[in-house]
Amino acid sequence: MCELGERLKAARTSRGLSLEEAARRLSLKKSVLQALEECRFDLLPEPALAKGYLRRYALLLGLDPKPLLALYPAEPPPPPPPPRRRLPWGVLGGVGAILVLLLGLVLWLSRPHSPKVVELPPNPPPPPMRHILEVQTTPPGARAYLDGFYLGQTPLKTPPVEGGRRLLRLEAPGYEGVEEEILLDKDLALRYTLKPLPKAEGEGPSPKTLLLRVEGRSWLRVTTLDGKRLYEGIPEVGSTLEFPLPVEVRAGNPKAVVAVLGGKEERLGNEPRPLNRRFP
Repeated sequence: MCELGERLKAARTSRGLSLEEAARRLSLKKSVLQALEECRFDLLPEPALAKGYLRRYALLLGLDPKPLLALYPAEPPPPPPPPRRRLPWGVLGGVGAILVLLLGLVLWLSRPHSPKVVELPPNPPPPPMRHILEVQTTPPGARAYLDGFYLGQTPLKTPPVEGGRRLLRLEAPGYEGVEEEILLDKDLALRYTLKPLPKAEGEGPSPKTLLLRVEGRSWLRVTTLDGKRLYEGIPEVGSTLEFPLPVEVRAGNPKAVVAVLGGKEERLGNEPRPLNRRFP
């Protein structure tokens, strides 16, 4: 496996994504992503299209696509034209005779006959349009993701991004998440009002909460025990996330996350590999 494939596979594994899930989010075939990770460039389409797939895959994994595109093998230069050689007059005379015979053959074959229907290949699809996306929330400060790629905190205004049907996700500690499919066929300005999470039954105005202190880079997903997603993404190092109990936490690097519950601190795990923990 080459360096390009190793980087892609390591980033996907750290996020806990399978090839099938990544292909579904990008609306691509699994074989395309597998060929990129195994550096089987002979199984990919022309380099211009394959680099576009590589760029979208890198953005989904939260990677900078420029260094990865630099690792993609360049196309070989075209061979130089053969040197021109002058033919002697005798050869030229023979060539002229052959051309006369060929012309007669062409005239004989071009006699009137039934026309043949020639099917032209379909025109290639036009390149996707790019548009600007603005997102504002009440309260501000929600983390925004587009097809799983982190955009930043609201309010935000993106540079032109690829249009089409995209999945927008908003997350803020203490508030219900928002996940919505949007049609980005023009510049959009969206506003959302976030709903506070309901308090746990049988508890007072300050329910028990779980604090997650992020001390290193790690992908996190927090859900209720019945599977409702409260948060998913790669939080900033040094940030603290707060969730009402009960919850289930999955971390790509549990060694980098400290759980604070009832004043007691405990790391989610002692190994830098994906782990699930339930907090009833």
